[in-house]
Amino acid sequence: MSFPLAEEANFQRLIELAQHRFDANLLKVEAQVIEHSVRSAEFLVPNEPLPKPTIRAEFLRWLATDPDAESMIDPKGIRVLAATIPNDLDLRGCQISHQLYFHACEFHGRINLMNARMRSLYLIFCQASKGIDADGVRVEGAVRVVNLKVCGAIRLLGARIDGNLELDGTTLGGAETPLVLDGARIHGSVFMRDGLQCSGEIRMVNAEIEGDLGIIGGKIISTERALMLDKVIVKGLISLSDGFQAVGKISLSGGQVFGDLTCSGASLSAQDVALDLATATIRGHVYLNQGFTSNARISLHSTRVENSVDFSGATITANDVAVTFEKATIRGNVFFCDSFKSSGTVCLPGAHLCGDLVFDDAALLALYCFNMNLDGELVWTNIQNPKQTRLWLNGASVKNLRDDRDSWPKAGELHVGGFTYKNATLHKAKTQKEYQQHSHAAELGLNAKDRIEWLNLQPDAEKSQAQPWLQLADLLKASGDTGNAKRAIFEMRRHQATRKWFLLRWWKTYVYLHLQREPLWIIGSIVLFTLIGFSVFCAADRDHAMAPTSKTYYLPTAGSMLTAYPPFCPLIYSLENDLPLVKLGQDEKWAPNPWHAGSHWFTRYGFLAEFRWSLILLGWVQATGLATALASRFKD
Repeated sequence: MSFPLAEEANFQRLIELAQHRFDANLLKVEAQVIEHSVRSAEFLVPNEPLPKPTIRAEFLRWLATDPDAESMIDPKGIRVLAATIPNDLDLRGCQISHQLYFHACEFHGRINLMNARMRSLYLIFCQASKGIDADGVRVEGAVRVVNLKVCGAIRLLGARIDGNLELDGTTLGGAETPLVLDGARIHGSVFMRDGLQCSGEIRMVNAEIEGDLGIIGGKIISTERALMLDKVIVKGLISLSDGFQAVGKISLSGGQVFGDLTCSGASLSAQDVALDLATATIRGHVYLNQGFTSNARISLHSTRVENSVDFSGATITANDVAVTFEKATIRGNVFFCDSFKSSGTVCLPGAHLCGDLVFDDAALLALYCFNMNLDGELVWTNIQNPKQTRLWLNGASVKNLRDDRDSWPKAGELHVGGFTYKNATLHKAKTQKEYQQHSHAAELGLNAKDRIEWLNLQPDAEKSQAQPWLQLADLLKASGDTGNAKRAIFEMRRHQATRKWFLLRWWKTYVYLHLQREPLWIIGSIVLFTLIGFSVFCAADRDHAMAPTSKTYYLPTAGSMLTAYPPFCPLIYSLENDLPLVKLGQDEKWAPNPWHAGSHWFTRYGFLAEFRWSLILLGWVQATGLATALASRFKD
């Protein structure tokens, strides 16, 4: 094979240096390495498998570090094709001026690059039986690992890499933590694509990545933690998508992501928490959508997201809490749409959402929004399983509530104590066209009857709480509907009355509250009891069971007084007793005769006396109820 003259000279000179350093009979594979390393042309890789003869690790160390050999190596670097390195390749602390390129090589010992300084490193279709030690390594270019099979850990603690770190198609295993990048500084991006397989934990705690972090289509299987990104800083985006799978917890606690966090189509599995974003700051969007699945909790506890969070089309089968946004701050919208499914609860206690919170075409066990602050709208429409869903809005504050009747929970599963909203909009059911256009259904506006029916879905023990009814009354009053505002107040007091002792409940429910709404209803009561009294006293008059109350009426000397005494009038007498404040002269002149035996039980003295006092007592009740109700009505 012919060489350019300069390359031929460099080849011969390097052969001489190697023979002087080792022995006159260099291994054929070692001469081949020298040949590849001085040539500017790319070496050709045959399609069929190549034999992998043994090469001395000492030879590779010499070639990479010898200052006399340095000037004769082509800028493409030291290139090793199809070789077996049986012992440890020890390059600790070495200054390597050229890139190292290994293709289809087998390392039976450990590769040691601790605190080394090098241009770049390529491991293509290689095998490393005992892993790679590269703590503190400084790489001025890229580290590219393609289809590497590793049995043992790749350690890059505190490493500095000025280019990309790529581990495409790599198989990691043989250690509890097969890949460690704690404290590493990557000035490019980190990519693990094309079917990465990892048996164990990948750690990047306190790492800093100037570009993106992408584990695309990879699979990590671990007993506890799959991917630890705590306190990581990624100045690009993080993508765990396109079929990415993880068995074990993924943690980004305290991390910072300047771009998006994308887990679209990912599948996560863990014991308790599958994805932990607690206290993380994400300046882009969070996408957990398009077929994203998880069998454990997704935690955004105290997370800050500067844009939106999208769970549309996700399925989360955690049985208790499926998603938590506790004390989180979300500057954009949060979506649970497009057949989102959860067998657990979505929790947002103490969260602050600057956009909308949208549940549309979703199925979940419960929504818990205790003390949530929502600057936008709460959309609760087209819920797939409304009668199996609990709605807890206690203490939450929203700009507008949008819902439809078909999405209301069943009676007893609505909790709205302390829930405040500036408007409430009821929608019709969506048409097929509205589904396709992802638009709201037609609005029905604010309707008092509907909202009262909605509030009556609260548990019986909570219906007497004043705040939800006063909130609705204030909203109706602000819209100019003062009549229905009073109706809401009446409904509140009715429920409050049902919580009291029976007689007091009857008094407040059927006297006070009804009279407050319709004071003229008292006339019907007065007429009814006056007519009953008239009938009784008419019968008593015919049976001569009524007697004058004046003592002089019975004196022998009464004379003309008998003719001047007012005759008994049953109607006036009944009216006076039924209305104690009315005095027409009958009640003080006539009373049941205590000595009259009576022809019937209802004309006997005992019955008439008790009936009269009952009528008087009832009259005072009616008068008091009317006065109190009128006073409260005018106050309102």
